[in-house]
Amino acid sequence: MSFPALEFGLLLHTRHLIREGDASFHVEELWETAEFAEKIGFDHLWLGDSPRLSLLDRAHADCLTLMAALAAKTNKIRIGTVPLIMALRNPLLLAHSLATLDVISAGRIIIGVSAGHQYPYAQREFSACGVPYNERAGRLNESIQLIRRLWTESSLAFAGKYFQFEELGVEPKPIQKPIPIWIAAGDNENALRRVARLGDGWFTVAHTAEQFAERRRKIDAFAAECGLAGKTIPSALFATFHLSSDGAGAEEEGWSLAERYFRQPRTKLSHLSAFFGTSDKCAQKLRPYIDAGLTSIVARLIAPDVKAQMRLFMNDLRPRLAAQSGRSEATREQETGRRIHE
Repeated sequence: MSFPALEFGLLLHTRHLIREGDASFHVEELWETAEFAEKIGFDHLWLGDSPRLSLLDRAHADCLTLMAALAAKTNKIRIGTVPLIMALRNPLLLAHSLATLDVISAGRIIIGVSAGHQYPYAQREFSACGVPYNERAGRLNESIQLIRRLWTESSLAFAGKYFQFEELGVEPKPIQKPIPIWIAAGDNENALRRVARLGDGWFTVAHTAEQFAERRRKIDAFAAECGLAGKTIPSALFATFHLSSDGAGAEEEGWSLAERYFRQPRTKLSHLSAFFGTSDKCAQKLRPYIDAGLTSIVARLIAPDVKAQMRLFMNDLRPRLAAQSGRSEATREQETGRRIHE
């Protein structure tokens, strides 16, 4: 099975927009980061989803609103949100919003969806939005199928388990035919089956290449069970990076920065797929993932100087990985039409 060349995405931090300092200053900083990411060759930008409970400091600025602004602030880079908690939203309104976003971005929208995190107070969040928590997976499955139909059919009537309506349609239709829907899944087999059956791609935070490869094998097996043997499902590792030339101190510095950002001790941050160290060390850890079929890396960069981390990631780490994935630096620069160096 062949896979696309390795791509690189950047998670834009939005928690600080709502929790500290001058919000207008942080918004300008967000636009500058996005424009810089496009300039130095990142393939896509990603935002975390809102709603999130501020009780646990999980709140973000609204992802769909920010995606619209990013579409106006950039020209070529793709724009996504992960994990979009689709079950919390009405699928007709969400289909309309995302299709409109795709039009105003000239076909650059991607979404990564999830049934919902199992963190404390999650049930309260669903209840506040009028959605039974125990229906989140079923609603996600039905919403994916319904939204794809709304994007591709002029009109339809629908009679599902969770949603029913008489004939109607959504306009405008997205430019993409249709917008790619990637699915976030860990080791839950129902979620991996969802990737195989409904996903245009797979998001993972697999902490080891062995975990990634095993889950990849399960997805392929589930695809075969669904009559989709040979279906190529690209994959993205959502990982947290702190790169440094000081290999000895990088890991401790990375965890200290993560604790400060998430306002949690590292014992509560086991969900992070952490890559803290030199570019060479991180490349060595990533290569087995690529050998097992990884096609994208979405990086959460934690450092006081984010632009410096972006340069290290793209100028130092990326070349160590691009050759392995069969995508040369010359090819990438020809595609982007830009030089990497600032």
